Amino acid sequence: MERIEKLLGIKDKTYARHVFIALCISFLVALGAVLYRNPGSWMDEQSHYYRAIQISNGDVYKNDNGNMALFGGMVSENQQSFMDYFIKNGPNHTFGLYPLSEVGKLQYSEKNRFQAATNAVPYHPLVYFPYVLIALLNKILHLTPATEFIFMRLSGLTFAFFVLILSIRIMPFSKWTIAALSLHPTILLTNSAISADVFTNVSIIFFVACLTKVTYKVAKLKTFQKLDAIQLGISIILVSLAKVPAFLIIISVFPMLYFANKEKLTSRFINFFLLFTLFFSILCSLLLIVLIKDVNTGAYFGRNVNTFKQLSHIFSNIFKFISMYLREIFSYDYTVIQLGYAEEVTYQKPPILVSILYYVAYGLSWLYQEKEYRVTKIDIKKFNLIQIGKIFSFFAIILSTFLILYLQFSLVGSDIIEGVQQRYFIAYSLLLLTFIPNIAKLKRTFLNGIVVVTYFPLVTYIIYFFTQIF
Repeated sequence: MERIEKLLGIKDKTYARHVFIALCISFLVALGAVLYRNPGSWMDEQSHYYRAIQISNGDVYKNDNGNMALFGGMVSENQQSFMDYFIKNGPNHTFGLYPLSEVGKLQYSEKNRFQAATNAVPYHPLVYFPYVLIALLNKILHLTPATEFIFMRLSGLTFAFFVLILSIRIMPFSKWTIAALSLHPTILLTNSAISADVFTNVSIIFFVACLTKVTYKVAKLKTFQKLDAIQLGISIILVSLAKVPAFLIIISVFPMLYFANKEKLTSRFINFFLLFTLFFSILCSLLLIVLIKDVNTGAYFGRNVNTFKQLSHIFSNIFKFISMYLREIFSYDYTVIQLGYAEEVTYQKPPILVSILYYVAYGLSWLYQEKEYRVTKIDIKKFNLIQIGKIFSFFAIILSTFLILYLQFSLVGSDIIEGVQQRYFIAYSLLLLTFIPNIAKLKRTFLNGIVVVTYFPLVTYIIYFFTQIF
């Protein structure tokens, strides 16, 4: 247990045990999903699978003879046949040992054909690197599509848990909060699938961990070290590469930098390095937006979508749009926990009570700290601005997500915003739960209750899993 405590940066044995068990269970259930959830059983997995292969073939921004609705690239005939088999069968084939199925016997093929994956093209190619790495290796190994698919999923899962463990190690407190987030079935199942959300989620978690670490140092008036700046700089670059609008999370860095400079806790080199990283990341995000501006994801799904016409509609009906926009944001049910595709709608999400209980336990997770944690006395007025910066970036991301989906996915002139999914917001919730806790010690029974309730949605998913396979 001492090695685990050292790995996670935890000195409290009970606390370390709870965090370690949560990570182990999360990993094992995700591993089971890697092996037993059929291809395409998670949202848009087929598109992300094709996209990773296309990038490995050098097709970054390729379209079908100038058709802006059909961006993608080349995949082998057998890779296409492998995925098409499961997509055509739909939710009736959510679970199974797909490598042992008839389609799992398809062999490696070098005969290629064009495959559209327009909805995955707007994401930065680097978000697919765990999967692209396997696709590149397979050009040498010549694995079957089924075996390649397993290794692609395993590569993403390994990357996700490496970053999760690193984030927990970096966090100076509230390590259980990250562990509790890893037990969220949507996060867990995303990690087990081929998805751009894997890179996005873990980049956000890593960023919040690095930001919290340096914020805690500012609270204790400790000088920045180069390692702190490098970790934060890397996390800033990662979120700038993640799915738009993740780059808006870097708004929360500026208040922290302001106070660090005011208290003279940083050197000129660190100031220059972080400011350069911030503006370079913003530039990269803007460049990506320019590169993908012509990619019509709405048309790919056969929808009457036109960003410029939608903007014209907004400016012509500005008050009507604002009313609709606010209504959609405030009426949206953010509490639904997505479990992926299933044979019946019932199995696609836990009961509402289970979801609410989880979010209550997750929302209270910051109350559970190590015994060794000592409350840091800080200037509350000074640090209110840092907290406001985090809250502001959180709501900026929510507002931007709804606006982007209205511009790029909703019908022109629509009075609703389509395409919004709960999984887009989960990781960002850490921004609201990683403030510096100023709490008294709580009873062990209460803390154990928080831990137990956190497992409710995962237990529900496991019950649903066995109900569907037997």
